[in-house]
Amino acid sequence: MKKIFATIVAAVSLLTASCSKDDPLTGGNDAGIYRITIEISGTDAKGFAHIINLDKVNIKNEGTGVSSSSVDDEFPTSATYITEGKVKDISAQGIVHSNSEKATVRMKITKDGKTVFDESKSIDPENGTGKVGEMRYTTIAQ
Repeated sequence: MKKIFATIVAAVSLLTASCSKDDPLTGGNDAGIYRITIEISGTDAKGFAHIINLDKVNIKNEGTGVSSSSVDDEFPTSATYITEGKVKDISAQGIVHSNSEKATVRMKITKDGKTVFDESKSIDPENGTGKVGEMRYTTIAQ
Protein backbone atom coordinates (compact mmCIF):
# COMPACT_ATOMS: atom_id res chain seq x y z
CA MET A 1 0.00 0.00 0.00
CA LYS A 2 2.86 2.40 0.82
CA LYS A 3 4.43 1.75 -2.60
CA ILE A 4 1.17 2.51 -4.40
CA PHE A 5 0.66 5.74 -2.41
CA ALA A 6 4.27 6.83 -3.06
CA THR A 7 3.85 6.11 -6.79
CA ILE A 8 0.64 8.15 -6.97
CA VAL A 9 2.25 11.10 -5.12
CA ALA A 10 5.28 11.00 -7.43
CA ALA A 11 3.08 10.87 -10.55
CA VAL A 12 0.94 13.82 -9.41
CA SER A 13 4.10 15.82 -8.57
CA LEU A 14 5.58 15.17 -12.00
CA LEU A 15 2.37 16.13 -13.77
CA THR A 16 2.08 19.34 -11.76
CA ALA A 17 5.70 20.32 -12.37
CA SER A 18 5.64 19.51 -16.08
CA CYS A 19 2.40 21.42 -16.73
CA SER A 20 3.47 24.69 -15.14
CA LYS A 21 2.95 27.58 -17.57
CA ASP A 22 5.72 29.58 -15.86
CA ASP A 23 8.38 26.99 -16.68
CA PRO A 24 11.51 28.93 -17.83
CA LEU A 25 12.48 26.11 -20.20
CA THR A 26 9.35 26.67 -22.26
CA GLY A 27 9.45 30.43 -21.86
CA GLY A 28 6.18 30.88 -19.98
CA ASN A 29 3.46 33.26 -21.15
CA ASP A 30 5.16 36.50 -20.09
CA ALA A 31 8.76 35.52 -20.85
CA GLY A 32 10.93 37.16 -23.47
CA ILE A 33 14.48 38.04 -24.50
CA TYR A 34 15.56 41.23 -22.69
CA ARG A 35 18.19 43.71 -23.86
CA ILE A 36 19.35 46.32 -21.34
CA THR A 37 21.45 49.31 -22.44
CA ILE A 38 22.82 51.75 -19.86
CA GLU A 39 24.53 54.95 -21.03
CA ILE A 40 26.44 57.42 -18.87
CA SER A 41 27.34 60.99 -19.78
CA GLY A 42 29.60 63.39 -17.88
CA THR A 43 33.38 63.76 -17.79
CA ASP A 44 33.75 62.70 -14.15
CA ALA A 45 31.02 60.03 -14.24
CA LYS A 46 31.13 56.29 -13.63
CA GLY A 47 28.35 53.87 -14.52
CA PHE A 48 27.21 50.77 -12.70
CA ALA A 49 24.83 47.99 -13.73
CA HIS A 50 23.11 45.44 -11.49
CA ILE A 51 20.92 42.84 -13.23
CA ILE A 52 19.37 39.61 -11.96
CA ASN A 53 16.70 37.21 -13.15
CA LEU A 54 14.89 34.47 -11.29
CA ASP A 55 14.70 32.19 -14.32
CA LYS A 56 18.34 31.05 -14.10
CA VAL A 57 19.09 32.34 -17.60
CA ASN A 58 22.56 33.75 -18.26
CA ILE A 59 22.98 37.42 -19.14
CA LYS A 60 25.65 38.35 -21.69
CA ASN A 61 27.61 41.60 -21.79
CA GLU A 62 27.59 42.36 -25.51
CA GLY A 63 30.77 44.45 -25.29
CA THR A 64 32.96 41.94 -23.46
CA GLY A 65 31.20 38.70 -24.36
CA VAL A 66 31.15 37.69 -20.68
CA SER A 67 28.11 35.63 -19.72
CA SER A 68 26.91 35.04 -16.16
CA SER A 69 23.78 34.41 -14.12
CA SER A 70 23.79 37.99 -12.77
CA VAL A 71 25.51 41.28 -13.55
CA ASP A 72 27.41 43.58 -11.19
CA ASP A 73 29.53 45.75 -13.50
CA GLU A 74 31.24 49.13 -13.55
CA PHE A 75 31.78 50.88 -16.89
CA PRO A 76 32.87 54.36 -18.13
CA THR A 77 30.29 55.30 -20.81
CA SER A 78 27.89 52.52 -21.81
CA ALA A 79 27.15 48.82 -21.57
CA THR A 80 24.59 46.53 -23.19
CA TYR A 81 23.39 43.21 -21.83
CA ILE A 82 21.10 40.56 -23.33
CA THR A 83 19.47 37.53 -21.78
CA GLU A 84 20.59 34.32 -23.47
CA GLY A 85 17.11 32.83 -23.26
CA LYS A 86 13.58 33.83 -22.40
CA VAL A 87 13.12 35.43 -18.99
CA LYS A 88 9.95 36.20 -17.06
CA ASP A 89 11.28 37.68 -13.80
CA ILE A 90 14.07 40.24 -14.21
CA SER A 91 15.36 43.24 -12.30
CA ALA A 92 17.79 45.86 -13.66
CA GLN A 93 19.39 48.88 -12.00
CA GLY A 94 21.45 51.58 -13.73
CA ILE A 95 23.53 53.94 -11.59
CA VAL A 96 25.63 57.03 -12.31
CA HIS A 97 28.17 58.44 -9.85
CA SER A 98 29.97 61.77 -10.14
CA ASN A 99 31.90 63.62 -7.44
CA SER A 100 31.81 67.10 -8.89
CA GLU A 101 30.19 67.50 -12.31
CA LYS A 102 26.80 67.09 -13.92
CA ALA A 103 26.11 63.58 -15.15
CA THR A 104 23.25 61.55 -16.61
CA VAL A 105 22.27 57.90 -16.68
CA ARG A 106 19.93 56.55 -19.36
CA MET A 107 18.54 53.04 -19.23
CA LYS A 108 16.71 51.51 -22.18
CA ILE A 109 15.19 48.04 -21.97
CA THR A 110 13.58 46.06 -24.76
CA LYS A 111 11.68 42.79 -24.53
CA ASP A 112 11.58 40.80 -27.76
CA GLY A 113 12.64 43.95 -29.64
CA LYS A 114 9.93 46.23 -28.19
CA THR A 115 10.82 49.04 -25.80
CA VAL A 116 9.42 48.46 -22.30
CA PHE A 117 11.50 51.09 -20.44
CA ASP A 118 13.43 54.17 -21.59
CA GLU A 119 14.25 56.81 -18.99
CA SER A 120 17.04 59.16 -17.96
CA LYS A 121 18.09 60.75 -14.70
CA SER A 122 20.53 63.62 -14.20
CA ILE A 123 22.57 64.65 -11.19
CA ASP A 124 24.45 67.86 -10.41
CA PRO A 125 26.60 67.51 -7.28
CA GLU A 126 27.56 71.21 -7.36
CA ASN A 127 23.92 72.27 -7.04
CA GLY A 128 22.83 69.82 -4.36
CA THR A 129 21.21 66.95 -6.27
CA GLY A 130 23.70 64.45 -4.84
CA LYS A 131 26.54 62.42 -6.27
CA VAL A 132 24.50 59.36 -7.24
CA GLY A 133 21.53 58.92 -9.57
CA GLU A 134 19.82 55.60 -10.14
CA MET A 135 16.87 54.01 -11.88
CA ARG A 136 15.27 50.59 -11.67
CA TYR A 137 13.13 48.30 -13.76
CA THR A 138 11.65 45.06 -12.48
CA THR A 139 9.06 42.47 -13.39
CA ILE A 140 9.56 40.64 -10.08
CA ALA A 141 6.42 40.80 -7.93
CA GLN A 142 7.01 42.09 -4.44
